[in-house]
Amino acid sequence: MAKRRLHELAKERGLTTRDVIQALESAGIEAKSALSTVEEVTVEDALKKAGLNAKPKKPASKPAASAGAAQDGAPGVGQWIRLRRRRRQLRRLHKSQLKDLAGLAVELYRIDSPRGKDLAAERLKAAAETESELIELDRHFGPVEDAVECPKCGLNSKRTRYCLRCGEKLPTAHGPQNLSAPGAVVAVVAIAAAWLLGGVNLGGHSTPQNASVAPAVHRSKAPKLPKYEHIVATVNGPKIGVYGNPTDQQPFTRLSNPNLDGAPLVFLVKELQGKWAHVYLPSRPNGSTGWIRRSKVSLAGHFFRLKINLTRHVLTAWKGPQRVLRTPIGVGRAVTPTPPGLYYITELLKQPDPSGTYGPYAFGLSAHSNVLHEFAGRNGVLGIHGTNYPQGIGTNVSHGCIRMSNQSIIKLAHTLPLGTPVRIVGRV
Repeated sequence: MAKRRLHELAKERGLTTRDVIQALESAGIEAKSALSTVEEVTVEDALKKAGLNAKPKKPASKPAASAGAAQDGAPGVGQWIRLRRRRRQLRRLHKSQLKDLAGLAVELYRIDSPRGKDLAAERLKAAAETESELIELDRHFGPVEDAVECPKCGLNSKRTRYCLRCGEKLPTAHGPQNLSAPGAVVAVVAIAAAWLLGGVNLGGHSTPQNASVAPAVHRSKAPKLPKYEHIVATVNGPKIGVYGNPTDQQPFTRLSNPNLDGAPLVFLVKELQGKWAHVYLPSRPNGSTGWIRRSKVSLAGHFFRLKINLTRHVLTAWKGPQRVLRTPIGVGRAVTPTPPGLYYITELLKQPDPSGTYGPYAFGLSAHSNVLHEFAGRNGVLGIHGTNYPQGIGTNVSHGCIRMSNQSIIKLAHTLPLGTPVRIVGRV
């Protein structure tokens, strides 16, 4: 009997190509793919040993040779044309799927959709299936960088591994490859990250949407830190370990830098002790602290602080002994109160619409709502921001955030550095 391609033999016997390959491998015969050529009698013997049907559904006959047929298992010209066309279609589809996934990754931060995760999983699965087919095509009919001359007939062939005229196998060149399935995920994350840097929301309840990270002010390193009232630690690497005590062998948590909004990760320093810094954490529970290594951060100092009086509905900003601003504010309602305590400013987000719900700017705080533990899939982070409803200033109006006039938030945005302590007193 003549040599036949595995996928043809499998189809005639009503079996899958995988079944035939597994049967051959069990018999000690190497068959790498559906396009591998094997003697029919060898396949029948292997199928018999594996207990599979070895009889063809219909008599198999050797196809007549033609000008368009390939030799020794090589694809024919017609098949090459179809495969190349299919590969071009898949590449366009794959590019579109990755862009769609990147956009979806951004939208998951912006909308509260219970189907968001399922939708992302479905689209990622579709992109992975497309890429798997692309990889399979390139494995058998992969591209080469330049035209290769056939050693048998002399035809110059581009992007093929077999000569389109005579079917002779061409010298292999190292051409570009598609992304692997994990590579597709990395590409989506990279694209999404680039988009996120252009605009995401604060993430917590009653926090601005579509905001971009505004540049921080007063970031110069302190030449002599002890003279400053407050010390701020800015993380240098992509992650930092937080320890319960300086003597602990392992951190109890690791925080990412930058944060989910693309802002640098900063801590308000409570105490410096040798090679360690005792810091306030921007995580639950409110007021929690931890120890970080000083070698992992850059330290800077400033004199600013904020005091928020919930009972009087007043925010006061200070620079040392000098009062910078005193302004009325709106605070949380009785059912969603603003929690008292000592916090600090973690980020500054510039809003795309200065006349929108959150005004021109919004500060993110290390404070979290004690009532609303999740919003749009993220923690209930609280903030200080402007408003397009000035009538609510001076009242209990928000879900926990601090509202003030747009004029006041603009002044604070151009004055306060990240790491400014915020002490909230009184009650709603």
